[in-house]
Amino acid sequence: MKSKKSWLLWATIGLLAGGGLAWLRTPATVSTPTTSAPTTAPAENIEPSLTQRCRDAAATLEPQLDPTFSVLVDPPFVVAGNMRTTDLAAHMEHSVLRPAAAMWQAYFTHQPDQPITVLLLTDRGVRPGEDKNPGYAYRTWSQKLFGEQAANSYGYYEPDRRTLIMNIDTGSGTLTHELTHALIVYDFPDPPDWFNEALATLHEQCRVEENGLVGLPNWRLPALQQAMADGALRPLADLVTKNDFRTNQEGLNYAQARYFAMYLQHRNKLREFYSYYRGHRDNPVAAIEHVLGKSMDDVEKTFLAWVKTLRFE
Repeated sequence: MKSKKSWLLWATIGLLAGGGLAWLRTPATVSTPTTSAPTTAPAENIEPSLTQRCRDAAATLEPQLDPTFSVLVDPPFVVAGNMRTTDLAAHMEHSVLRPAAAMWQAYFTHQPDQPITVLLLTDRGVRPGEDKNPGYAYRTWSQKLFGEQAANSYGYYEPDRRTLIMNIDTGSGTLTHELTHALIVYDFPDPPDWFNEALATLHEQCRVEENGLVGLPNWRLPALQQAMADGALRPLADLVTKNDFRTNQEGLNYAQARYFAMYLQHRNKLREFYSYYRGHRDNPVAAIEHVLGKSMDDVEKTFLAWVKTLRFE
């Protein structure tokens, strides 16, 4: 491990003589792997209007928070969390900036032209109210800010608000998953459900490298292998062509899609498939056959044989 300086545009919550946010351009020293992915471009290279929109978004968000929050801005991201600024900066660097930079390097040609807000909530140092179960800060702020019950125990993305809200105490896997949803739409508008979730779930357990994210086996594998053993897995062609991803065996669909993306990665074909499929979305079977150079039946056979070799413990 070695230290690497990255420039952040810091917004520190605090009242000045005129009130509002204090904007500090300060070098932050963080620890990153030697082969760390590039972070986002320096603020001076970002389109000024985007930088200003991010500042405006932070200034709008700040009055809705309490003094335990810190806010950091690195366009296109506005990141806020109920923690010390140094802790938030570390989360931002490792769980937002580096994965985003890796995705832009690997897949996405077009980057966001609007602010994306990331809210990281922790129970640490927070006195619980009536709700004393783990994740109470996350649930409380989801209700306060959006007037809604948290969608699950981990985190979720609100596309209409371009906002991710996360229970960061559960780890960063869900954050990387939802970050994928937030970024892909600027490069691949309205992606089909199966591929949108294939890429996002691939990233929920991954290794960030200089040129991309490498998916690793995760908890979705046992259910997929059990369905294969039981003869209950739908044909791959059905998964990628039928419009029932979220209604028919949704959990198993997630697993099958994730591991097909991981198979493409294993074959060093995921980037090529992403690029080709983005321009040929109307015929996913033909896109798969084109990139892999095999019939769909042969693709499915080799895919399932490969899945059988995987282990997750």
